[in-house]
Amino acid sequence: MQKYPNRNGIVKAASKAAHMGNRTEMEGPGERGCVLLVDDEESLRHALSKTLQRKGYEVLEASNGACALEVLRARDVDVVVSDIRMPDMDGIALLQVVRERTPDVPFLLLTGTPDVATAVKAVGYGAFEYLTKPGDLPRLGESVGKALEAHRLATTRRRLLDSASGRGRNAEPRRSLDQPVGPGTLLDGRYRLGRLIGAGGMGTVYEAQREDLAGMIVAVKVLHSKLTARPDLLRRFRREAEVVATLHHPNIVKVIDFVARPDEPEFLVMELLRGTTLATAIENDPPFSERRVAFIASQVLGALAVAHSVQVIHRDLKPDNLLLTTVAGIEDVVKLVDFGIAKLLAPPDGQRLTETGLVLGTPAYMAPEYARGEPASASGDLYALGCVMYEALTRRQPFSGANYNAILFAIQDEAPRPIQTFRPDVSPEFSSIVDRALAKDPKARFPSAQAMAEDLRAWLACDTTTERPMLAGLGTAPTIESPVPRRKAST
Repeated sequence: MQKYPNRNGIVKAASKAAHMGNRTEMEGPGERGCVLLVDDEESLRHALSKTLQRKGYEVLEASNGACALEVLRARDVDVVVSDIRMPDMDGIALLQVVRERTPDVPFLLLTGTPDVATAVKAVGYGAFEYLTKPGDLPRLGESVGKALEAHRLATTRRRLLDSASGRGRNAEPRRSLDQPVGPGTLLDGRYRLGRLIGAGGMGTVYEAQREDLAGMIVAVKVLHSKLTARPDLLRRFRREAEVVATLHHPNIVKVIDFVARPDEPEFLVMELLRGTTLATAIENDPPFSERRVAFIASQVLGALAVAHSVQVIHRDLKPDNLLLTTVAGIEDVVKLVDFGIAKLLAPPDGQRLTETGLVLGTPAYMAPEYARGEPASASGDLYALGCVMYEALTRRQPFSGANYNAILFAIQDEAPRPIQTFRPDVSPEFSSIVDRALAKDPKARFPSAQAMAEDLRAWLACDTTTERPMLAGLGTAPTIESPVPRRKAST
C-alpha cells in the first residue's frame, strides 16, 4: 500500500488494488490507456472507476488534488478526469498545474453545479471537456476515448516537432515576396493555407494546416504584401503578435506563432475559432435582450481588465472584432480579436508606434478624445464597448454621418438618441450603464473595466426575471443551471 500525504492527512492508494491502479481483464489490463480519476466523493469515484475499467482502461484513483499530483509524479497517465469542487485544491487549480507540467495530457472536468464562468475559465485553461454530473456521466467513456485519441495525436506531434530540426529533402522551395499568397500556399515550409476566412486593413486571415504537426488546424493572418514596404506598419503588425502573446485570458484569442522571414510575407498564427462575429449576430438575430448584452459585455470587460492591467489598450473594439463561439455547450462565449492597432501605454523600449494627433480606429466606435487626436487611454476601450452595447440593443450605431469627418464631428458634439427611442422595453437602469460608458468626458465614464463590471453585476442582482449569467473572468456571481439562451432568427 502506497501512501500520499496532503494537508488533511494521509490518502491511501494501492498500486494494483481498490484505491488506485485498478485493472480489468475484460479487454486486457489497461490496453486502451491509463486514466487518473480525481474525486473526493468516494462512492461516485469507485462507480466511475468500474465503468471505465469495463471499457478496458487502467484506472488510478485519487481523492483530492494533492494526491493526484503525487500519483502524477509516480506514474505516467494518458487522461485525467477530475471533479471541480474539492477541498484544498479544486479541479481548476489542478488543471492549471497539470497543463503546465504535462501539456499533452487531456484533462476532463466534472461538476454537479455547472456555471458559465467556470466553464469558460476551464476551457480557457485548456480543459479537453467540461461535463456535468449526473447528466453527462453516461458518455464519460466516450469522452475519455476521444481524449485518449487526442493524447496519442499530441504525442505524435511532439515527436515530430522534436525531430524536425530541418526541412525534408522533398520540402517545397521557399516563396518569394513577389509571389501571390492564397489557398494552397505553403508558408515557412509548414503552414499550408486553406480557405479564406476574412480580410482587414492589416492582413488576410486563412484557415491553415500545419503539416509538420500531424495536420494541426490553425488560423494564419498574412500581412498584406502592399504593406511590407512600410516600416511603421510592419512594426504595428509585429506589435500585434507581441501584444496578444502577453495576454492570457479565455476571452482573448491565443497566438501560437509569429514568422518573419526576408523571403516571405510576415504572418501571425492563432488558434482557429469557430463562430460568428457579433456584427453578424446583430444583423441576423432577433433584437438582443438586455441579459444577452450584459453576458457578452461582461466577458469583454474581463478581457479588457487583463489587457489594461498590463498597460495594453485595444483601440479598435467593435462588433467585427468580437467573435461569438460555443464552448462546452455554452453559446455566446466571446473571443476578442484583432489587436492590430493596440497600444502599449508605456512601451518598454520607449518607441512610439503612433503619434499624438494621428487618428486610428473605426470612426463609429471612436471615443471623442481619439477623434480630437488626443492620446489613447483605457477609457477609450470602455467608450467603444458602450457603442457596441448600444448597437446590440438598437441595431444602430450611436453616431452616424455622411462621411468620415461628419462622424468625427458628431462623436464630439452630439448626444446619441436615447436607447428607449428604439427599444422602449430596455430598462432605464440598464440604459444608464450604456450612457455612462458613452460619456463625452473620460472622467465621467467608468474608472476601469472592473468598475463597469460591478455595475453590470448590480443590475443583474436587481433583475430577477430570468436566471443570471456569470460574469466571466471578473469574480463571483450567482450560479445558474444553464447559460443565457441564444435566440434564433425566425424564418
